Amino acid sequence: MQCAICAGTNGTGHIFREMMFGTRSEFPYWECNSCGCLQIVAPPNDLSSYYPEDYYAFSQSANRWKTWYYKTHFIAPRLMRKIRRCSADIASVIEAAPKKGARILDVGCGGGRLVEILRNLGFDAHGIDPFAASSNEFVKNATLENVDGGWDLIMFHHSLEHRLDQVQTLQEARNKLKTGGTCLVRIPVATWAWQHYGRDWAQLDAPRHLIIHTPKSFWIAANSAGFATGRTIFDSNIFMLYASELYRRGIPLHGTEFREKFSAEEMRAFGRRADEFNRQGQGDQAAFIMRK
Repeated sequence: MQCAICAGTNGTGHIFREMMFGTRSEFPYWECNSCGCLQIVAPPNDLSSYYPEDYYAFSQSANRWKTWYYKTHFIAPRLMRKIRRCSADIASVIEAAPKKGARILDVGCGGGRLVEILRNLGFDAHGIDPFAASSNEFVKNATLENVDGGWDLIMFHHSLEHRLDQVQTLQEARNKLKTGGTCLVRIPVATWAWQHYGRDWAQLDAPRHLIIHTPKSFWIAANSAGFATGRTIFDSNIFMLYASELYRRGIPLHGTEFREKFSAEEMRAFGRRADEFNRQGQGDQAAFIMRK
């Protein structure tokens, strides 16, 4: 093996299971000893079969209450953070600071929930997803290579890890940004949770997650794509802990009501621990914000 990110050749092999839907099919992965990046050895020939119609990203939709709620976050983000935790996707868009009416592309948008919210907030938002079950005027069944350029903000909300060609994809995004435009990438990152849970870490999500970065390996890829080092914001939540605990017990995520498996106090403790891991730079997911 040669690392797809740093070209290192020393590494460690692992076998990960599909646990979201509980098939327990096994897939070989390789961990680069230099940058820490985890990468699938041989992707399935037909990845679409691992994205069924009830895959969570395809079923998300916005509603009027959510639109009002998120609009308030843009108007008074500091106040809303004190009142209630801001959802990580909207929080990262706020941090990226697009101007009103900005042209935004959400790559791997799933059902288009975030696109709908951003359009309702006054942004010229569009989405693309090669696995989307349907398309409309603003959400297309397409890939980044098939869209025009001139975007103010290109976003990857937990979609970049579903691609092997990391550097090329980031280069493509950079090429399609306006001068001064922003690229926002939210992905899982191999930090404490990977070290603690190993193959039971829920964010491994084999075989859908083809590349799982460390913060170090992501910035190597971003720099190789032409982005200068930007900002890293860790934004893990209770999923980091409760889903990994389920997998450790051999319980799949799909079809499981996790609140029946953990007490209210356990769930609150998961939230407090996730917040602390974020503060320490050890959360298992992060937002990376880069300017062209």
